[in-house]
Amino acid sequence: MESATETQKQNKYRVSIDLLNEAVGREISASLQYMYFHTHFEDARYRYLSRIMREISIAEMRHIEEFSERILFLEGDVNMNPAYRTRQMTDVSEMLRLAMQLEQSTIDHYNEASRIASEHKDAVTHKMFQDIIAEEEQHLDTFRTELQNLHDYGEEYLALQSVAGSKHAAQSLHHSHGEE
Repeated sequence: MESATETQKQNKYRVSIDLLNEAVGREISASLQYMYFHTHFEDARYRYLSRIMREISIAEMRHIEEFSERILFLEGDVNMNPAYRTRQMTDVSEMLRLAMQLEQSTIDHYNEASRIASEHKDAVTHKMFQDIIAEEEQHLDTFRTELQNLHDYGEEYLALQSVAGSKHAAQSLHHSHGEE
């Protein structure tokens, strides 16, 4: 049987735990979506876009860990389920537009979660959401820049990345055969 103090503490942080678990689901989904994009960009030898997606996917995984640690500190349990399914697509513009939508939606959600955590007198969760919003805004800016580059330079932008990938692959093959 729980003591009155444990019940009050659990009730006090229930809202924060729920907000954090919702964030965990969003981060899992984003991480999986970006890893999906990464593998497609890697396959197409779009090395730069591939690296961006991989790095941002890993950043989202760090967010999962941070939110999870906070949930456990608040004596809640972590719900490790994605908030939505990974969307399958191969058009680079569509991929970048979806990534931008995901980041903007997350920013909006975390702003609201930050406000609610503050109203429930949970300053640490409030600050955690604020800090992660700043990272999500950087991700959004990166995706905007890449989409703009694609619009400005068209297929040449992707071709340059593919050529750079081919050059790297040729150098690796050259060195693996012991040729100088």
